[in-house]
Amino acid sequence: MKNEKEKVREMNVVHAESKISNHPADFQPNFQYDSGWNWTDNATEHLLTFTHRLGVAPSLISIFFSPDQESLYPLIWPWAYQQTGNPVSILVNTTAIKLTIWNRAPLHGAWEGEAGPWKLWDAGYFRVFASR
Repeated sequence: MKNEKEKVREMNVVHAESKISNHPADFQPNFQYDSGWNWTDNATEHLLTFTHRLGVAPSLISIFFSPDQESLYPLIWPWAYQQTGNPVSILVNTTAIKLTIWNRAPLHGAWEGEAGPWKLWDAGYFRVFASR
């Protein structure tokens, strides 16, 4: 049985589809590693692994989610699975950056204040930038 708070939360959620835009966002090459856009979904629990050749664990990383490679959402912590979704955690070592994807949370979520309710995606793209 859902309480009133949970019912209101569900009323303020829109599930959205992901598709590649005709105008993907461009980035300046300021990082030593750029994964490019990588599609994934939250159908299963899994690791999304980005193998880098930096030789050390990167001290600077930047991770973006995009439903269409044009609208960009930088990952900002703390993690709140009810809305903001995945990744649940991020592991960085000398060879890879790993995003843990949990199938009981949206792949990503965003609140667009003026536009209305939360948007939740179950599929989309992640892009990782890293430097030594």
